[in-house]
Amino acid sequence: MLLAAAAVLALALGALFRRSAAAVVTAMVVIVLPYGLATTSVLPVGVAQWLLRLTPAAGFAIQQSIPEYPHVMNNYAPSAGYYPLAPWAGLAVLCGFAALALGLAVLRMRRSDA
Repeated sequence: MLLAAAAVLALALGALFRRSAAAVVTAMVVIVLPYGLATTSVLPVGVAQWLLRLTPAAGFAIQQSIPEYPHVMNNYAPSAGYYPLAPWAGLAVLCGFAALALGLAVLRMRRSDA
């Protein structure tokens, strides 16, 4: 599901930009860069959690294996393998970005090819 949604996002970016190199670079920057920054302890925990909530990198939450328990004191940080969103909520964020990009691509195609 994660790879399919990321592929739809990349396809929509390709149709939107009409340049394969620009679409590939943008897809990598939008999906992989926030994930890499959030999970490598480069950013503070608050900023890393914000990135994993609001960017398409939230889709990686589908791989989460560490649930948060309120009675357990643990390091709930993205660098420790914890994602701030529930698995399906993170995937929904990625699907939302893919749907938005696909809708914009359809609008661009209709206006330019008409």
